[in-house]
Amino acid sequence: MSKASRDRQQQRSKVTFSKLTFHKLNWLEYLTIGLSIWFLFFPKPYEILFTVLLCMPIIGLILNGLTGRPSIASLVEIWKDKDGNDKYDVADFIDIAAWVILLRVIIDYKFESFYSLIIPGTIAFAIMLIILFATHHHIINTDKSKTWIYLSLIVNVFLYSYAGTYGANCVYDNSEPTVYQAEVVNKRISRGRKGSKSYILKVTPWGHHYDQEEISVTSDQYNEIQTGQIINIDLKKGLFNIPWFYVE
Repeated sequence: MSKASRDRQQQRSKVTFSKLTFHKLNWLEYLTIGLSIWFLFFPKPYEILFTVLLCMPIIGLILNGLTGRPSIASLVEIWKDKDGNDKYDVADFIDIAAWVILLRVIIDYKFESFYSLIIPGTIAFAIMLIILFATHHHIINTDKSKTWIYLSLIVNVFLYSYAGTYGANCVYDNSEPTVYQAEVVNKRISRGRKGSKSYILKVTPWGHHYDQEEISVTSDQYNEIQTGQIINIDLKKGLFNIPWFYVE
C-alpha cells in the first residue's frame, strides 16, 4: 500500500465514526424521539406504540448494517464538552427507545417476582448481541476509547433487552387472570423531586404475598378506593411466564 493510500485511510479513520450513520439515519432518530414522547406522555394506542418502539432498535441495527457492515462505533456519536472531554452518545433509536420503554414498564406493570425475568431477559440480550455483531464489525482503528464505545452501547442494549422483554410479557399477555382479594389498610401519597407524585395503597397479604405490602396505583384509583375497602388484585401468567399483577 502506498504512503498516500495509507494517509487517506488514516484520515478516514480519524473522522468521528457516527457522522455518516447519524446523517443517514436521522429520520429514524427523529421518528423514535417523536413516538417516544407520545408513548411516554399519552400512551394511546398503547399496544401499537409499544410495538413500534420495540422494533426501532432492531430496525436501526439492520438498516445501519445494510450500508456495508460498518463499525460498531458508527452507532455512537462522540463529541467534546466545554472542558474538552469526550462524550459518548448512543444512537437515539436505541437509547431513547430503551429508556422510554423502561419508564413505561415501571409505571404500568408490577412484578410478581423479579427473578422470573432473568432467563427471558438474558435470552433477549443474547439475541440482540447476535444481531449487533452480525450487522456490525468490531472497532479497529480509532483514537477514542473503545471501552467507552462498547460500554455505552452494550449498557443501552442491555436495558432495552430486559425492559422490552418484560413489556412484551405484559402487553401481549392474553392469559386469564387469577383474582385475589385484599383489604386496604392504609393509603398515602409519596412526593418525589420536581413535584412528582406516587399514589400508594397498603394492602393485607394476598396470593403468595404473605406480608402487608404497598402497591402503587393511578390517581383515579387512589381517589376511588378507601381505607378498609376490599379490592381485587389480578395476577396474570405473562407471555414469557413472568407473573405480573394489577389492581382492578
